Amino acid sequence: MSLRIIKDSTPLNPYMNLAVEEALNNVEVNTPIVRLWINKPSVILGRFDEVLREVNIGYCIANDIYVARRHSGGGAVYHDEGNLNITLVFPRKYGLDLCECYESLGEVIIEVINELGLDAEFQRPNEILINGFKVSGMAGSLTKHSLQCHSTLLISSDLTKLTSSLRRLKRDVTTLSNELKAHVNAEFVSDKIVEAVIRKFNPSSVDEGLKDDELELARELYGIRYSLISWHFSR
Repeated sequence: MSLRIIKDSTPLNPYMNLAVEEALNNVEVNTPIVRLWINKPSVILGRFDEVLREVNIGYCIANDIYVARRHSGGGAVYHDEGNLNITLVFPRKYGLDLCECYESLGEVIIEVINELGLDAEFQRPNEILINGFKVSGMAGSLTKHSLQCHSTLLISSDLTKLTSSLRRLKRDVTTLSNELKAHVNAEFVSDKIVEAVIRKFNPSSVDEGLKDDELELARELYGIRYSLISWHFSR
């Protein structure tokens, strides 16, 4: 089995990052894909979220925090340079369901957290907790092409901005840095995630980067959807 790894460690405009996510869920894939990516400070809404119910708009405007809507369901989350997003994509031919995708991704993340000396647990269906506090949450999407799940991982995020930009939290949150009482670098964790993924899947070969058709579709989706205020504030 081959594996493809896409690392986008430089914080990007969240609109383009979300366009890439949808593109990867809407092209034919033959092998699993792992994407690691970071956004500039932003609130990311689930596809069906209501903006005014989830987002403190005034605070976001005052603090230069993007508001964006992703193609998958789930709840609103906060991203910044201290949060690592991890995406796992499986071809449909693998026959997996969304819960199995969550568990596969959760196993990788928990292995890395444990390596750092922390005790993490998977809370079904899609959360990872440390001492009862949420450090990672997942959402997913199933298309005719692929099964995709993506997660946050709060490494050193600004929790003041997180709690101030979101109107409600279903669970109290923490970061790896808070739990370790020492700064943890997102790039370091990203590298550890790659190592854990390779151990889990034991691929015969590893490819890297986006393919031309994926990038072309991402640019198209950015133009017709993710660059438009009407999409992000559609509800």
